Amino acid sequence: MDTPPDFDPTDMPPESQIRAVLRGHPGDGLEAWLADQRWWAALDGSWRVEPERDGRTYRVEGVPGQAVRVIERAPGAGAVTSWLIV
Repeated sequence: MDTPPDFDPTDMPPESQIRAVLRGHPGDGLEAWLADQRWWAALDGSWRVEPERDGRTYRVEGVPGQAVRVIERAPGAGAVTSWLIV
C-alpha cells in the first residue's frame, strides 16, 4: 500500500506568492483583476476579495504545493464555483 505524501496544512504559499500566481495565470483577466484588489483575511486562512465584480463575490486561498483556489459566488444565493490554479 502506498502512503500519501505528508502535507503540512500550515505550508501554504504566502499572500505575495498567491497574488503572483493569479497575475501570471493566462486566463481571461479575472485572476489578474483578483490579484490587484484589496483582500481581507478570513478566519479559515483564505482571503475575501473586495470589491464585488458584476455582483459576484470572491475568495482566494493557498493550497499546499504552491497552488491557488478561487471561490466565486453568484449574486444573491447563487451557485458557488471554484477552480484551482497551479
